[in-house]
Amino acid sequence: MKILWKRALVTGAAGIALAGGAGLVTASPAAAAEGNVLQCRAWVADNRAYGECFNPGTQLHAFSVHAICGWSPDAYSNWYYVTPGGTTTVSIGCGPLSTGVGGAAIEYGG
Repeated sequence: MKILWKRALVTGAAGIALAGGAGLVTASPAAAAEGNVLQCRAWVADNRAYGECFNPGTQLHAFSVHAICGWSPDAYSNWYYVTPGGTTTVSIGCGPLSTGVGGAAIEYGG
């Protein structure tokens, strides 16, 4: 059951990130029309939260990976910049007192 719950969280977070859910993408509608936004996905593997973003646009963009942790505070990676045409993959784990990574999400900005 724990695995199904983790998959549901990851799938939901990745779906929101890819769909550009409210508050996640800070680009203007004009920038989105030009394809000047990151294309990202998030997943959990080996008790780590992973995020990968591709930048199809012409501007530098930043993102961070948010690990949703069990009994310890959530963890956030540093901000990573993706150059135009580039792809960056980031991972982060939870603290030692955590029950593990329960989900992963992408945060935009930086």
